[in-house]
Amino acid sequence: MLFDLLRQRLRVKVIALIAGILIVGFGLLVILNIRREAQVLVDANHETARLLAGSILGSIQSGMLQARPDVIRRLVQDLKSELKDVRRLDVYRANGVEAFSDLETLKRVNELANLDPEVVRRISRMRREPGERISHPLFTRAVETGTPQETYESLDGGRVLTLFRPLENRTRCQACHGEDHRIRGVVRITLGVEKLDAELRAARNRQILIATLTILGVAATVIVFLGRVVLEPIARVVAAARRIGAGDFDTRVAAASRDEIGELGRVINDMATRLDAARTDLEARNAELATTLHSLRESMEKVELLEQVKGELAKFVPESVKRLLEQNPDARVLEKREADVSVLFLDVEGYTRLSEQLAPQQLNRMIQAYFSSFLEIIRAHHGDVNETAGDGLMVIFQSEGNRTRHAQNAAGAAFELLGKVVELNQEFAGVYPPVAIHVGINSGPALVGATKLDAAGGGRWTFTASGPTTNLAARVAGLTQGGEVKVGPETAERIKQHCVLQDDGEHQLKNVSQPVRVYRLVPAGVYRTVNP
Repeated sequence: MLFDLLRQRLRVKVIALIAGILIVGFGLLVILNIRREAQVLVDANHETARLLAGSILGSIQSGMLQARPDVIRRLVQDLKSELKDVRRLDVYRANGVEAFSDLETLKRVNELANLDPEVVRRISRMRREPGERISHPLFTRAVETGTPQETYESLDGGRVLTLFRPLENRTRCQACHGEDHRIRGVVRITLGVEKLDAELRAARNRQILIATLTILGVAATVIVFLGRVVLEPIARVVAAARRIGAGDFDTRVAAASRDEIGELGRVINDMATRLDAARTDLEARNAELATTLHSLRESMEKVELLEQVKGELAKFVPESVKRLLEQNPDARVLEKREADVSVLFLDVEGYTRLSEQLAPQQLNRMIQAYFSSFLEIIRAHHGDVNETAGDGLMVIFQSEGNRTRHAQNAAGAAFELLGKVVELNQEFAGVYPPVAIHVGINSGPALVGATKLDAAGGGRWTFTASGPTTNLAARVAGLTQGGEVKVGPETAERIKQHCVLQDDGEHQLKNVSQPVRVYRLVPAGVYRTVNP
């Protein structure tokens, strides 16, 4: 069904192409022939009209030379009645007034030639009022140039040929008409062209009929030829290609001819052979691929399980340890090394009192809710939570090659932690008692790194910073009250250009031999000056 439809479409396209070429080619030829034949007929009609006009003009001029306007009037009337093609025959003076209708010319001629009284009387009886003055542009041109004028125009719903023939004021005529003008009048002759139009239509119809018969004959011949030589071989090739496309690679095209269609058949046969070989090879490769895909699916399931375990365990491993492990999973490279850090200690004020007011599960949920919010802030400031101890957190801040940046990060995190506590107290109002935290910060060198604890049942990684800097940070945190942030002298020195500090004096701290000056970190806007 589809094959027949495609074949019909191709046949229709071929027929349309052939018809288009023939119609355009023969159409142009027919148009040229019609125009040439029409021009010949028109020229012949013009020549006939000119001869007729010359004959009429000669008769009128002869009557004028005899000074017999009555003869001319009779001649004009006879010509109108005898010549059926003559629609109008009029004589006009040079001023556009119809001639021989009044007695003006008679009077002038009688004065000069002394006509016979009987002739004068007979002509006088022919007097009538002149018709409408002529204003045709070709009449005016004939008077001005003295040359014949012709034009096709419409008259009473039909097409006519109108000729304007000037009457020259010859020497023999000047005695009556004077010498002051070259043209004394114009003869208008209007001829019907019905016969010419009929001949033109017949010639056009004849040319169209010949062209139509020629187009049909040539088109039929070409279509039959193309059907046998082109369309039918193409149809066989299409049918074979469709069977090959359906999987029958044993199909072959009978390609006996050596033209392009025969070459196409041989190419399709070669393609079928190659497709058959490719299908055999593909089936073997598909079997191998199925085995490999099965193994890969099992491996992917294991990887997904490991990724899931990794995601769950990552919650309990500091960011620094994860980065170090990703760089080198071998534990021995991750041993502690000295680094410049800022250590932040955070404690919940009145934790003992809260533990007496709340049930253990409720206290644990409250601490978890607050500390979970703290974790987002700490990570945003590039800090690593080292450990949690019930009501407290120890956080380590580092920055490669910049001793001031991690101190600023620690101070910024401390301020945001205080603000977060205020928000959470409002959010949990009526659920938990309000909470206050105090924060201590100190900066300096410390032994920082990951430590792997090996045991018979497996190993465990920890990450911490140890040394005087960490101990001093913990002691400074112990000096603060709820809602305060205090920093050690080294941290104050590093952030004094960026933060407002209030000197809290020197303090004798436990396990520290010398008094230590401590500074309170003041929120922006509270003080305008920095106390040394």
